[in-house]
Amino acid sequence: MRPYVLTLKNESKPVLYDLYAVSNHYGSLNGGHYTACVKNQITGKWYNMNDSSCSEMQDSSEAVTNAAYLLFYKKR
Repeated sequence: MRPYVLTLKNESKPVLYDLYAVSNHYGSLNGGHYTACVKNQITGKWYNMNDSSCSEMQDSSEAVTNAAYLLFYKKR
């Protein structure tokens, strides 16, 4: 992130961010469906949220796909 944040360009310490949520969009510009993948900060497990359902993800690498629309990061 350093090259993209003006206030971090002169920071001497490593600047690290952790991904904690992903908003996905499936469909077209005229309409579609949104889902989310979120990380439980206590357990470290990832969950797939889809309208009225929630399921644990088996592999955290599944959180970011081609359908990723917004990615949410937290600075360490």
